[in-house]
Amino acid sequence: MAQSADDHDRASFPAGVFIPVVFFLGPVFTAIMPHLTPLFLLIIGFALIVAGLRRGLGWREFFAPNAAMVALAAVAAYAALSASWAAEPYDALLKPALLLGATFAVFAAARSISSLEPKRLRQASIAFIAGALCAALLVAIEFLTKGALTRAAMNFIPEFQPGSLKQVKVVDGRVIRLNMSELNQSVAILAFLLWPGLLALSALQGSRRMLFSLLFFLAVAVPIALSEHASSQVALIASTLILPLAWVRPRTVIRLLAMAWCLGFVLVIPLDHLAYKADLHRAEWLPQSAQARIIIWDYTAERVVERPWLGIGADSTKGTKADNPKPREWPKGFVSPRTTGHHAHNLFLQTLYELGVVGAILVAMAGAAVILRLALLPEQARPYAVAAFTIFAVIAGLAWGMWQAWLICAVGLLVLYLLLPAAHYRQPVTSLETRREALST
Repeated sequence: MAQSADDHDRASFPAGVFIPVVFFLGPVFTAIMPHLTPLFLLIIGFALIVAGLRRGLGWREFFAPNAAMVALAAVAAYAALSASWAAEPYDALLKPALLLGATFAVFAAARSISSLEPKRLRQASIAFIAGALCAALLVAIEFLTKGALTRAAMNFIPEFQPGSLKQVKVVDGRVIRLNMSELNQSVAILAFLLWPGLLALSALQGSRRMLFSLLFFLAVAVPIALSEHASSQVALIASTLILPLAWVRPRTVIRLLAMAWCLGFVLVIPLDHLAYKADLHRAEWLPQSAQARIIIWDYTAERVVERPWLGIGADSTKGTKADNPKPREWPKGFVSPRTTGHHAHNLFLQTLYELGVVGAILVAMAGAAVILRLALLPEQARPYAVAAFTIFAVIAGLAWGMWQAWLICAVGLLVLYLLLPAAHYRQPVTSLETRREALST
């Protein structure tokens, strides 16, 4: 006998109550301690999957393949294969394993979101908005107090202290000063919260919705503007500019975004060499971090041709740098030596260097498949999703290494944060059979 809706609600009550809680705690804790993103991806994914199981979904619905999932799994599989020729095979194997696990967790949890009842969706969305606002407030306090919360956490739990003293000053085992660039990861997490939060506000009814949306935008954007993380600032500007275009012509913008993603792998090396030849690495109007990256990009681009097809192996840049016996070339007037660094600070270039042309094709296809799936979202959610992907693409193209665990899981959380309010705009699903048909698309 089929269960009634009330039976489903009672069955999903424990996990259902837990879902708003984790959607509140996730933004708060990951913004202050970004290295907790793997933990919260696991917790939120688990809560959603349990709720989906209690609502009647089967394991087959959770893991039904689609083009984006298959493409991401192919990237992880090839990266794992590259561990056989990587500088550090064990580490090279762990990173694609994390990517694969995060991929399956996100897709399974995403399908569970579509099965949640409207009441639970609303509660979780409100909780997420509140969590994102708290995260913005805490990050703002960090900048106003020179990192007081982070310093307190590092002193209370010494394991939180960075391995290098480059960003902190330690006296008698206690952190007394913190370089504000140490908060760059928190700023990136905050940037990832912006467009999902605005989408959640847009899905809520109320005459003051526009006012609340403006206040939310300012609450998140101001700490980003106050920070030293130029990549997040550029990403904020780029996503804000693309949003109105996506409102007018969402499908066209989605296709162009997919094309731009693929072209990134074709143009990254010529653009890196062009920036270097234009002496931008000496341009005083650029931050020193930007000048240093132009040097790293040019030097890494030169190294790509050494193993162009298969690359040097996943997560091998830092190992190759350590194994190089030659002294680093540091020309006069350069802010940093000519070296590959620990990573390329550019997903497109790092992919070509570590995974070669084969890997670049796979990552390009995976990214394009994910972007094109944005067209399957409800019409009202597409512009926000486009803006959110733009945030990720700009940060991935300018900032950290592509294999950092916190970043991989932060992107997974970004997807779930988007899909939660997007589900408000879907047509009501009245039966398990109809819900399964919706999930299969």
